[in-house]
Amino acid sequence: DGAVLVQSTATVDGAASLKSTAAVDGATSLGSTLNVAGATVLASTASVTGATTLGSTLDVTGVTRLASSLTVDGHSMFQSSVSVASTVGIGGTLGVSGATSLKNVLSVDGATSLQSSATVDGATWVKDALTVGGASSLRSTLDVVGA
Repeated sequence: DGAVLVQSTATVDGAASLKSTAAVDGATSLGSTLNVAGATVLASTASVTGATTLGSTLDVTGVTRLASSLTVDGHSMFQSSVSVASTVGIGGTLGVSGATSLKNVLSVDGATSLQSSATVDGATWVKDALTVGGASSLRSTLDVVGA
């Protein structure tokens, strides 16, 4: 019922059961699995040098910084806006179901297929041949320069 003071190493060969709080003022080394049945509160930084497996949801309420790459094998959904400060590489098809606003140059290196109408409010330069496969309407003048 009282305090236990160990001045040196304590070795327990069987299970140890603590019915109350355990306070550790120094480093703690675990040589095997740590199973926690209840909530775990870390009041400071958690440093993990090996792989970490989460078997359920990870809820983060503050800013999360990843110092290396992020690989996601499943579907990802963002409930709010996403800002990207650098180049984005997409190795597959990009599907956009809502309106898209581009605030800078759009460069396309391959073929482009538009399945509906395109409205262009500014000048448009075509640097190679333009082929029109269907009927076309010009609502104003057509200036042809050159031969």
